[in-house]
Amino acid sequence: MAEAPTFPITTEALINFLYAIYYFIRDIITFILENTLFKEAPEIAVMYGDIITFLISITAIYILLVMIESVKKYFKIILILGWGLLFLSIALTIVKGA
Repeated sequence: MAEAPTFPITTEALINFLYAIYYFIRDIITFILENTLFKEAPEIAVMYGDIITFLISITAIYILLVMIESVKKYFKIILILGWGLLFLSIALTIVKGA
């Protein structure tokens, strides 16, 4: 009887890889925000960096779901609300003068 093939990449290694990519993207976004929009209050950039990174990951999931045409309607609503609230929050923070 033939054995099932084993994959060289374990599930744990894949999760660690995705985790590293997520935090790398978050650090890049936080750095950009600290040096552009939030020069006066760089601690706020960390919060927005987390939110933007989370929305980027949801957007990537949404794009995958669009390709397979499944639960896209619900993700579309969440994405529109998420991005809209993010931009509104950034605008209000900047207008307020953080």
